Amino acid sequence: MHSVLRRLLLVFIAALAGQATYVEAVPLVIMNPGFEADSVSPGCFEVLLPTAWPVYDPNGILNGGGNVVGGLNLPPGSVFFPAGAPEGEHAALVFLSDSIGAGPAGLTQVLGDTLQADTTYTLSVQVGNIASGTGPPPCDVFGFFNLDGFPGYQVQLLAGGVVIAQDDNSLAGTIPEGEFRLSSFQLVVGAAHPQLGDTLEIRLINLNMADSPADPGIEVDFDDVRLLAQPTGAAIGGDFDADCDVDLDDLVQFDLCIGGPDQLPSMGCSLEVDADLDEDLDVDLSDYSLFSASFTGAGA
Repeated sequence: MHSVLRRLLLVFIAALAGQATYVEAVPLVIMNPGFEADSVSPGCFEVLLPTAWPVYDPNGILNGGGNVVGGLNLPPGSVFFPAGAPEGEHAALVFLSDSIGAGPAGLTQVLGDTLQADTTYTLSVQVGNIASGTGPPPCDVFGFFNLDGFPGYQVQLLAGGVVIAQDDNSLAGTIPEGEFRLSSFQLVVGAAHPQLGDTLEIRLINLNMADSPADPGIEVDFDDVRLLAQPTGAAIGGDFDADCDVDLDDLVQFDLCIGGPDQLPSMGCSLEVDADLDEDLDVDLSDYSLFSASFTGAGA
């Protein structure tokens, strides 16, 4: 049965690659989601308040000195992030060196949307662990920064000022120096929720925890903020790489997930969980139909 499905998949690849459909999930409007609105010199950092992102500073530690927010311009090959920015050229920074351990600080944005019933929300953000180094001119005047370590982070989704879902530092210890990793989580809202109708908000937080005396961490960087909403129970499945899109990368993964039990341990796949999109405990043509309905044709 699996060999028949795999052959059908090859036919679907040819047909779908040129016929993009749409994903049911709707992106909610976030102002300046990639922090491109404020220009910074290539390879450099600058102390500034990112457009549309007021500070989150519950303990009043952002002092304009060693505790600041700002922006980075990260072309490929930059000292701080050699691979460049995950999206566009810029990213946001939250730098806390004067009062390590004195509480969190970061950026926040109140959205124009409200929490809706029977909706699944997916919030994704690229979280960066900046490398140590000296920036190029003109920011080389600030000298060398020891940014080894990682002070921890939170990505929060709020409604009416109440945290309703968050990633509480789940990537700690997994983000190499000078790289970004994707933080992504979902909130399923049913027919009732205490914050229904309340305005949504996103917070990007540096937890300001000392990694070690030698490697205090100090800075967390953020980029490519996305919030998707879809009707709960909508059969859109298939976003195997959790990039908030169903594209050719997911098509390849779908093929691997239906390749048979011998492939499952190495791929981390489960037929019932990953490829059985209609949850009928069988991977068949109906699962292909659901995957096709979600496919955008982008990527890969």
